[in-house]
Amino acid sequence: MISFKPLDRQFEWDWFKERTHVIRCEDTQGIVAFDERGIQGVLVADSFSPDSCNVHMAIDNPHVIRHGFLHEIGRHLFIQCKRNHIFGLVPANNEKALKFDLHIGFKEVCRIPDGVGTGTDYVVLRMDKSECPWIAQPVKEEAA
Repeated sequence: MISFKPLDRQFEWDWFKERTHVIRCEDTQGIVAFDERGIQGVLVADSFSPDSCNVHMAIDNPHVIRHGFLHEIGRHLFIQCKRNHIFGLVPANNEKALKFDLHIGFKEVCRIPDGVGTGTDYVVLRMDKSECPWIAQPVKEEAA
C-alpha cells in the first residue's frame, strides 16, 4: 500500500537527488510516497514566493499516481501552502518528463533558449490552482 509523508530524512533527499540532481534550497520541502519496499516517488517544492513555488518530481513506481500522489501534491501545495501557481523547468530533450507533465495538467509557458546548455532549451511549465485537476474545484454557477 502506498503512503505519504513529509520529506524529512537525509536518505530521502539522497534518493531524490540521485534521480534529479536538484540542489536543495533554504525553503525546500517535499512529500515522499513509499510502501513496504521503500521510496517510490518524491515531490520537492522550493523557491516559494507569496503566490507560487517551483516543483520537481521523481517517480520510480507509477502506481503512486493511481494511489493519490498527485492529489496529495495538489492538496499540499495549493491548499495547505496556499499557493495559486506551481512552476516546473524541464529540459526540452527530456521528452518523457515533458510529456508526463503536460499530461497531468501543466501548460507550457515559454522556452528559454540554451537554458540547460548550448542547443538544449528549458521548458517553463505552469499549473494554476484554478485549473488543477488534482484538487476539487469550486462549482461555477450558470449565468442567468
